[in-house]
This record gives sequence, C-alpha cells and structure tokens, in this order.
Amino acid sequence: MNIKKAFIAFLAVCAFGFVSLSAAEHKEDYTFKFRDLQGEQIILNTFVQGIHFQNAKGKVVLLDFWGNQCPPCLMEMPELIELQKEFKKDFQIISFQVQTRISDDGLREFIKEKGINYPVINNSDPEVFKFTDYISAKTSWKGLIPYAILFDKQGNATKIYLGLKSKQEYINDIKSLLK
Repeated sequence: MNIKKAFIAFLAVCAFGFVSLSAAEHKEDYTFKFRDLQGEQIILNTFVQGIHFQNAKGKVVLLDFWGNQCPPCLMEMPELIELQKEFKKDFQIISFQVQTRISDDGLREFIKEKGINYPVINNSDPEVFKFTDYISAKTSWKGLIPYAILFDKQGNATKIYLGLKSKQEYINDIKSLLK
C-alpha cells in the first residue's frame, strides 16, 4: 500500500512539474512599470524572446538607452526625433536616460530644449536599474551608450545597436519590420 501511495505521489509531482514547466514557457517573466517625464505610465511585459509594449501595441519599438552628457547620444538625438516623426503611426521610441543623475525637472528642460518627441524615462526611477539589469542579463550589455534594441510588432527583439548609428540604418531596419 505504501508503494502504491509513493508511486501516485511521484506521478503527481512529475505531472505538476510538467505543467509548471509548460506554463513557464508561455508566461511573461516580469512586468516593469515606469512613469515617463510627461507623467504617462509605460508598461513593459517581458517574455523569453522580447517585450510586450502595452503603450505601443502593434508598433515597431526602439528601446533607446542614452545619456544627457554622451556626445554620440546627443549627435543621434535629432535623427531619432526625425524617425519618430516620420514613422509616427507604426513606430515608437521609448528612451531611458541612464548616464548621469539629473533631476526630473532638469531632464524635462533638456527634453524641451532638444525637442524630444518620444517618452523619456529618467534613472531617478529605481525601476530603471532593475530594467537595465534585466536588459544586461538578456543581451550581455555592459552599459556602453548609446545602446538600442529594435523590436518587431509582436515585441520580438530583432536587432541590437551599440554606438552611434546612422538614420538610414534605422530607416532600413524599421521599414523591413513594417513590411
């Protein structure tokens, strides 16, 4: 009788483990919630291949990690602004200022001066450090900026950019995902 109970318990544990493993393959890993500097909530649900962008469903998304004192970041900023204008309907940039500590008010002034037309999340939000740790673990990013990840309309990561990139390279990659 004890052997029969032990065998049933063993089968139950195996079945539970299989169900748990199967469910884990399809569930989202973690939900990150941020407030951009305009006060809008940005919600990112991570999964194995990428990120579901609740605020940009059905759009190609560029996650941009930059710094307000990074010369290459500042050089590509006007091109990112133009990209957001050009592909507004089907494309969304979500950016994270990760370089230096700057007050939210100071960064708002910077955004206004530069004419940035996409959401900016400051590293004053503690969730940013959890998110950059997550990105580093998934992509082996070492913190160099500018750093960007392009996602298709389903939230699958398709390309990683390290360093200054041309507007044309971004355009080519975005257009290929919009087809």
